[in-house]
Amino acid sequence: MHRLLAIAALSCLPGPFTATVQAQTAESVCATSSSFNTTQQGNVIVLGRSPTSRYVVVVPARRDNTLNVVRQCVPDAFLADSRLGDYVQAGAFPNRSSAENLSRVLRSRGLDARVAYF
Repeated sequence: MHRLLAIAALSCLPGPFTATVQAQTAESVCATSSSFNTTQQGNVIVLGRSPTSRYVVVVPARRDNTLNVVRQCVPDAFLADSRLGDYVQAGAFPNRSSAENLSRVLRSRGLDARVAYF
């Protein structure tokens, strides 16, 4: 598990490491081609949570650049709001372990990422 986390963290780095890491594993948590927030249902592309993806990685939007920082790792992240304040949805997953993996990667980049269950 730690090996996968290290590989996932490296795949978010800019430069020559990205191609090497992506070649090593197809299950990289944080690759630039990853899409954690969009799914296709027939001819419709759905943005956000699906009924089967109840574990959501969120980052409180305390700074103006939070969305841009998250998008360096998760290109389809988006800004949302709740009664507790604005947040960035980094990804939605059907199981907690996948959500925790992305949360760890984002925290390693200095973000206050957490897993929420909806």
